[in-house]
Amino acid sequence: ETRITEFYDDRDSAASIWYQRLFPDFQFLPQTKLPGSAKIGFCYTGMTVNPNDFLPWVVTKLRSRGVRFVRATLSSMEDLRALTHARTLVNASGLGAKELANDNDVVSVRGQTMFVKCDVRECTILQGSEYTYAIPRISAGGVILGGASQPSSTETAVDQSLKKDVLERVNRITGNAFAWVDVDRDVQDIVGFRPGRRGGIRIEKEGDVVHAYGGGSLGYVYAFGMASRVRDLITGTRTPKI
Repeated sequence: ETRITEFYDDRDSAASIWYQRLFPDFQFLPQTKLPGSAKIGFCYTGMTVNPNDFLPWVVTKLRSRGVRFVRATLSSMEDLRALTHARTLVNASGLGAKELANDNDVVSVRGQTMFVKCDVRECTILQGSEYTYAIPRISAGGVILGGASQPSSTETAVDQSLKKDVLERVNRITGNAFAWVDVDRDVQDIVGFRPGRRGGIRIEKEGDVVHAYGGGSLGYVYAFGMASRVRDLITGTRTPKI
């Protein structure tokens, strides 16, 4: 469990925060506790996901249920049909959907973060005009500081000026909790490319193919919901909403 604090600077109301009713200790913060340009803020006890732990766990669970993993290069859904001989195909190929689904709305979104070794256990996020966060990776003994969202950028090199900008923004929302960090000495740089899509997530059945991609930076948040919808499209049922 992790204490999570979120701020928004692009709205005056929390009406769009659909998940507030899911957390018993969800509470709004007074204006005096809001940093900078933030208009609303709230906190609750939730959880964070470390992909380095989560993905191996998922693989282990699936293998225990008889799922077989095959690594292969595919250039079309026909290649997948030939490989699997399955009656129904699921296209959850992320950025690969641009080619496999002929979807020109698929776009790579560059992200750049920093991993800092420390014992901070609280998660702090600012969304709206910017996306700034300090997300603990407890099992790794540190925190991810971010962030950046750069659609269509394919630059793999670390942007040194962005590192300083991220740190300044993080300190602004955490009360200078990371003022001690030297971006040239104390951080491990991370650059990645998120599978975004203009128009949002696509979950749709097209013949014998179910498409499920376009989660962008929220893939881990939406993963189980997307999987439930894919199952519904395959079985013809409908999972009740929470």
